[in-house]
Amino acid sequence: MDTSGEDPRCELCGQVVNARHEQHHEESVVGPGKRVEYVVIGLRGAHALYHAADEPSRIRKTGAADLAKALGVELLDLPGRPYACWEVPGEYGGTFRSGFEPA
Repeated sequence: MDTSGEDPRCELCGQVVNARHEQHHEESVVGPGKRVEYVVIGLRGAHALYHAADEPSRIRKTGAADLAKALGVELLDLPGRPYACWEVPGEYGGTFRSGFEPA
């Protein structure tokens, strides 16, 4: 099959490369990310309760089984465990977390 007549595709997202597409990749909607350290303070049902190491007054929750799997530890080993992850702010105020690892 001859693909010489097809438009070039972006290696990042697979979309057709044009002027608007190039601008989309250059102007990120979200800000840069940062590494944040957390401490799991307990388990409540299916949730792990945690807080930022530098902000213990704000308690958050996440799925305990997913966090344990991401950290490579047993569920019952979560309480008291410090960990770090990469946070990127989302377009509408949310936060995306990835790269979980024990701190």
